[in-house]
Amino acid sequence: MPTTRRARARAGAAAGAPGGGLHAQDRSAAHWALDYARRLADRHPAHHRILIQTSMSPTGYFHIGNFRDTVCAHLVHRALTGMGRRSAILLSFDDYDPVRESQAARDPELAGYGGRPLAAHRERATRICRAYLAELRAVGILPADADEDGRTPPGSAWETHYQFERYRAGEYRERQRRLQRDAGRLADLLGKDDGRDLFAVYCLQCGRNDTEIHELGAAAARYRCLSCGAELTARDPAVVKPSWALDWALRVAHEHIDCEPAGQDHCSAGSTMDRTRPVYDRYLRRPQPVIVPYGLVRGERGGGKVSGSRGGGPYVRDLLTVYPPVLVLWLYARGNCLSDFRLGFGPGAFFGAYDAFDRFVRAAEHRERARVLWELLGDEARSGRAALPRMRSVVGALYSHGGRTAPALRHLERRHPEAAGELLAERVRHARNWLSTHGHRRYWGAPDTAGGRGRTDTAGAAETARTGPAVATLIDGLRTHDGPGAPRAARTREDFREIYGALFGTAHGPRLDTLADALGPAVLADALAAYRDHGRRPLLGKPSARPEPVLQEAVPHAG
Repeated sequence: MPTTRRARARAGAAAGAPGGGLHAQDRSAAHWALDYARRLADRHPAHHRILIQTSMSPTGYFHIGNFRDTVCAHLVHRALTGMGRRSAILLSFDDYDPVRESQAARDPELAGYGGRPLAAHRERATRICRAYLAELRAVGILPADADEDGRTPPGSAWETHYQFERYRAGEYRERQRRLQRDAGRLADLLGKDDGRDLFAVYCLQCGRNDTEIHELGAAAARYRCLSCGAELTARDPAVVKPSWALDWALRVAHEHIDCEPAGQDHCSAGSTMDRTRPVYDRYLRRPQPVIVPYGLVRGERGGGKVSGSRGGGPYVRDLLTVYPPVLVLWLYARGNCLSDFRLGFGPGAFFGAYDAFDRFVRAAEHRERARVLWELLGDEARSGRAALPRMRSVVGALYSHGGRTAPALRHLERRHPEAAGELLAERVRHARNWLSTHGHRRYWGAPDTAGGRGRTDTAGAAETARTGPAVATLIDGLRTHDGPGAPRAARTREDFREIYGALFGTAHGPRLDTLADALGPAVLADALAAYRDHGRRPLLGKPSARPEPVLQEAVPHAG
């Protein structure tokens, strides 16, 4: 995949798309979603309802990389709505795709399902799709009128399709017959030697698609199953599944799809989007949908992309455990859709995301691009979030109150009365969830004692000699300090390591000003003296290593 902007532009031009290729964008637009929305609005008459498809196969739980596809569709839909255009999103679960043999061999739940449709294991496919829909509802993308399977009343701006249902119900029957009839012509357009290779039959006897088609026509497909050995004729096109390229073109034509996000590996020269162009131009006689190409979502470290085939997520529900929905959407929307970006849960990623988001919220008051992006994210007022304290201060308040939410919230309400309310309580909950999971080892250290808070033992006593002048100086200063925060001093990094090591057994911690304001100078001085003189850490009261539940009822089996 092209990795630089210049290489992507060359790849897009090679794909032959008008206006400079699939990767060309109008950088003068306030946001990339507005650029794609404008293309769609210019292509279709004012009365036309513009349909944007986001599709994925439920091979496993959908992770934060899959989510980018749906977010791109959502943002373009919001942009079109803001222009006054009718628009809707179609979420297609491609559960008629076959289970890969390698996955069936690796996953005990899929044992015996290799080559069968993903929906053949109905309970599993339903569980995976419902988990994703619950996440979309929680983040504000799935509308309120959708049920747990994503189905909505007629006229809704959202549709959910399950391809197993639609194929088996004969929804595409007439189009499938035409594709089977014209298999030779389609093979020429797609650069294939034999039109029969563009289809696979789900065997009528064993249900697997490991089949070899001997004769193919509009009315029937005669085949031999390489799995069970049956030689049969399939007369119902519902069991004759087109290849991905033809399946995509079939659904675009049948559903009247106008736009679809796609990973950049599907958009470069020689990709599926590129190779199917002749099918649209010379067979369907309609333009290819407007493609919104997007980059990879990578983990916090390393060069690899987030991959569902490796299992383990992370998932949208993991993001929602430590971030509010609007921040989750902003993480995906803030950069150009063509760019790769990283998501993680370490201190740098966590605090960095909140710091950047808070700056963005304040900037939306006076900067046009930030205001446009805020309006794309949702309908929430900015003022409430603009008044919130920094996440670092919230974590510090929790830290200094032993991870207890209620006293930390009361402390923050006193310090930030303009931020009191549900948004502040939400930020405290997210801080606690992060501290009790991803930040647990870094900020609470290894277990100090077997017996819990303040226990004295030989190991603790041996550590008393490790304190130096930084702890002693701070104790003396706190004993006489009567102002806000902690007494000022020129402290080095090593001084802070010594102080936080004495308090919590870690190299990091909340600001000393936060601790002094929350606990009082005398309590903080006593805590330092307890470690210096007795090897005890009386402040080391950890939160439970269990975050508050997020989507627990909606996703009981996920993860």
